[in-house]
Amino acid sequence: MPKHLEGARPITTARSQLTMQAAPKVKSSASWAFDLMVMSVGAALAAGAAVGFAFSGSVDGVWFAACALSVPLIVLLSLFPLRLSRHGVGIEVGFESAVLVALVVLLGHPLGALTIWALGQTVAQLSKRKRLDVRLFNVAITVICGTAAVLVMRLGDGLGRTSPAELLAVGAGCVVFFVLDLIISAFSVAVEEGTSLWEQVRHSGGLLAGLVFVGIDSLGYLAALVGRALPPWASLLLAVPLATILIASQALSRAAEQRRRLNSLFDASGAIFGASSGEEVLSLLAEHAEAVLDRPQTGLRDEPPGDREIGAPVTGLETPYWLVTPSATLRRTDGELDRQALESLAGVGAQTFARLDLVAELGRQARTDLLTGLPNRLMFTDRLDSALLGASARRQVAVLYLDLDGFKSVNDRFGHAAGDELLRTVAERLTQVVGPRDCVARLGGDEFAVLLSDVGHVSVVKQLCTDVLAAVRREAVVAGHGVMVGTSVGVVLSSGGDYAAEVMRNADMAMYSAKSRGKSQYQLYEESLGADRILRLELIEALRTGIRDDLVVHYQPVVNLDTGRIGGVEALVRWRRDGALVPPDLFIPAAEDSGLIVPLGQRVLQQVVADSPQLVRAAGGPIDLAVNMSAHQLHDPTFVPAVRAAVEAFGDSRLVLEMTETVLVQDDPHTATTLERLTGAGARLSIDDFGVGFSSIGYLQHLPVDVVKIDRSFVRDIDHLPRSRALVDAILVMASALDLDVVAEGIERESQADVLRMAGCSDGQGYLYARPQPLAEVLATLRDQSSLSRLSS
Repeated sequence: MPKHLEGARPITTARSQLTMQAAPKVKSSASWAFDLMVMSVGAALAAGAAVGFAFSGSVDGVWFAACALSVPLIVLLSLFPLRLSRHGVGIEVGFESAVLVALVVLLGHPLGALTIWALGQTVAQLSKRKRLDVRLFNVAITVICGTAAVLVMRLGDGLGRTSPAELLAVGAGCVVFFVLDLIISAFSVAVEEGTSLWEQVRHSGGLLAGLVFVGIDSLGYLAALVGRALPPWASLLLAVPLATILIASQALSRAAEQRRRLNSLFDASGAIFGASSGEEVLSLLAEHAEAVLDRPQTGLRDEPPGDREIGAPVTGLETPYWLVTPSATLRRTDGELDRQALESLAGVGAQTFARLDLVAELGRQARTDLLTGLPNRLMFTDRLDSALLGASARRQVAVLYLDLDGFKSVNDRFGHAAGDELLRTVAERLTQVVGPRDCVARLGGDEFAVLLSDVGHVSVVKQLCTDVLAAVRREAVVAGHGVMVGTSVGVVLSSGGDYAAEVMRNADMAMYSAKSRGKSQYQLYEESLGADRILRLELIEALRTGIRDDLVVHYQPVVNLDTGRIGGVEALVRWRRDGALVPPDLFIPAAEDSGLIVPLGQRVLQQVVADSPQLVRAAGGPIDLAVNMSAHQLHDPTFVPAVRAAVEAFGDSRLVLEMTETVLVQDDPHTATTLERLTGAGARLSIDDFGVGFSSIGYLQHLPVDVVKIDRSFVRDIDHLPRSRALVDAILVMASALDLDVVAEGIERESQADVLRMAGCSDGQGYLYARPQPLAEVLATLRDQSSLSRLSS
């Protein structure tokens, strides 16, 4: 990037201005030598004309009057050139040479005309804001060209009388003036730029400029004819066409220049705004600034403009830059136009930088989790791909796939804002544990991942897993409440050769294996997990298609421990697949995880409603009909209406909905509201496996629970372990205080039943009385209750 921009030395004459390539900061010796030669020749010709005229004896009042009128007119006309532009070269065609033509024709003394011409050009150039050497050069070149033109016009005897010969002589002089001016100017620039004269001339558009020049200079001859034939005051009539031409030329020049600049700005805007990097924007700004201003010395730099320069700041970058162009050769109005053009370009650059910043920010957001600020799944996958490329046996890659345990209950109980706060807390803890060298990402929801790109031994990963489990398990304060969640972690180690998607899938399977083993632990991936995962997926797919036709309902009686009579039955779903029953502990968890538990529960309730008339008739009267309920069903909008319809279908028999403590521990407004609606519909609520869940009984104070079922783990040793008996006694005392019915599960021995009866437990179920039975068998059992107390499996 240039530190300084030095304006090129424009070769400006009364007739034309050539602006070629940017000149170096220091002029070459050859350039100085040529320019000094031109200045010397011009000065000598001007001095010679003045001295010769002074000693000619022709200095009179007419000459002084002509001088007084012509010098200001030359200065005035030099301010209104007609600007032509082609191929980056600007040519100014002026009108002041018409004054020289008029002076030569009217005064009849060429030295007097040249003296006035030199004086007028000197005053005109000294009034311009240009370097001194440029102004002196311009005066010299106009004197040289003027002298040559006068010599050509004076050849022969064409001048002095109005005739075609005089017109031809004037035209020839004008052509010589322009050609000589063009050649000298072009040669000066060629010497300074190290190019050829032909290259400078052929790009100048000289033919068009020459035609315009000769046409304008003919006005001087017209003025001379008016002066010859009419009184002096009649010359004032020429002011009207002259002013019209000046105004029109300026309007044409400005219109053409404005059109060119607008087209250049339009092209520049499209090119710059389409740039894909800041470096490309800067390069295009410099390139198009030169094209818009049609000045090769225009450029971009990291320093503000100087005294003789015009500039516009380019915003949007940490490092300041300016578009800069020289102003020393420009009139004030042109400088303002240049400033506006540079500011327009700088504005396009600023907008482009803003667009690039926005694209970068959107790209960052697309690869960053907005809630936690961690990398998201996309960025994590990219980093994993890169890490896998460099993995080896000595430099393994490890991925930890985390899923929070108990997060949903926090979200449901305290709201999503509290859940978001908890996720941010977990993200901070994971970042602290893992450290800056490795990557922690949030994959979505309550899932996180950790990438270790340089693992020497599996013990390092195991220790990190232990630290992660401990960090997540610490109590966190959200919404003013202390909460605790855990996490299940799946771990995969790779020595390379794996795809990121494969590693993530295996880590996900390992994480689900950790969850199925009891949560809040980690599991390293093994090949067998993949096979288990496939079997599980196949099981879910088979269950999805088998819910309608392959599910059957078995019933297990609930008996009164004192009388031995059946007071109700519990409906238990069974899946008959390929002629064999699939164990419930295999397909029920799969149904829960896949969401199939909702249609499965609907199917069971429908079957119990269909079987209820036969069950009531076989029992000889109303009985309790118990159906298991999943937490997922509480969020099903069709569940409450279905329960209400079942209660109506049962008549005097009671519908009991059995649920585990995991339903109640959520303790969120939606769950409480749904449970209230269920009891309002006529159903009774029973807590299954009481005492082995979250071991919190606070929900019993405000939730509409009617029955608790003592888990079989307490009943198993009740007949020979005092501690088990004490726990059952505590449950019975609590249930009595809360006015809850109690059912003991898993009774297999008579001694267990005896202890329960003595403890005050009224009802129970288990293999001592009956196994779960198909409908036909349980109907027979209900009809023959006299021997039920002695039935066994």
